[in-house]
Amino acid sequence: MNIIPFTAKAAAALLLAQCLMSAGTSAANAAGAAAATTSVKQNVSINTAAALKNMVFSQKWTASAPSSLQSFTQDVVSELSRQDAFEKWKNASISYDPLGPGTHSWLATVSQNGKPIGYLILTSTDDGNYMLSEYGRDDEMPYNTQALYNRLKQLGILKVGAKLPAGLSIEAQYAALLPVWKVSQPGKNTVYIHGITAEELPIDAPDRNSVSGGLTPHQGIRLSTTSLPEQQRTSNPYDNLLWLSSPKLPVKGNSDLIQAFKAEHNSLVFTSPGHNANYGAPFAITGLHSWSTAGKESVVLYAASGIHGSRYLPTSSLLSLGEFRILNLSHI
Repeated sequence: MNIIPFTAKAAAALLLAQCLMSAGTSAANAAGAAAATTSVKQNVSINTAAALKNMVFSQKWTASAPSSLQSFTQDVVSELSRQDAFEKWKNASISYDPLGPGTHSWLATVSQNGKPIGYLILTSTDDGNYMLSEYGRDDEMPYNTQALYNRLKQLGILKVGAKLPAGLSIEAQYAALLPVWKVSQPGKNTVYIHGITAEELPIDAPDRNSVSGGLTPHQGIRLSTTSLPEQQRTSNPYDNLLWLSSPKLPVKGNSDLIQAFKAEHNSLVFTSPGHNANYGAPFAITGLHSWSTAGKESVVLYAASGIHGSRYLPTSSLLSLGEFRILNLSHI
């Protein structure tokens, strides 16, 4: 996992300030989903990330993941495993952890020989179905308890050899584009920590409004088209700030996004002015996955994001929550 150092982010923020608003008060507009509540036990010491993981995820719902959810997940995993970048997913095992009260959301972890190699996050829809909210390879695994452990020590919430603070609870939550840890202590402000980067987030609470447009269970799910940049290079918007001077692209739908992405030598930067901290933005879009289902002409698009393009997000969410600018890879 690549986390941009704080000093680099601070320096870049000075250049970003004229174009991007502060994310400090951006909580209310984060599109939402569900929260999973798992309170850690008290009167014990947590000296390793493994011990923290056992504590946080020890209290699970006794019911297993619904068979319909497992079937849908298997279909998606099977299709992805046909791609070179997901070849390790063939014959992999899948485990499920609930991420929402009433099992509204699930984290499906894909493992090979006991080692996590990928994930899917699925959330319930208003009609009682499930939607693929995001997926990715091991480079960008969410809910990394080692990163969480390090951040909690840095914040002074966990102290090596000391007992857990009384009343401490750690909850795994998910809102649109945002896997997050909610850390609560009686009499203290709630702390939200990004579930991938482990950055402390300047938000009061993720908004729970749902965002539609992701892949849902249907017959004949197919990953019909994949697109990657013509120039394969590491794409980090902080390494090349020229995109700040490019105009906002007039992208209103998937067809516009595909056309912009396929422009020669161009990659795209997603940014959400005023809300970047909520979504881990800005980040480059370095690939597209186009999903189709039998009997339907419309497609569902997911964008590969991040420095290694290993986290795939529904473009419907990106289109509704932010904007796109051009990052010319030839300048990096």
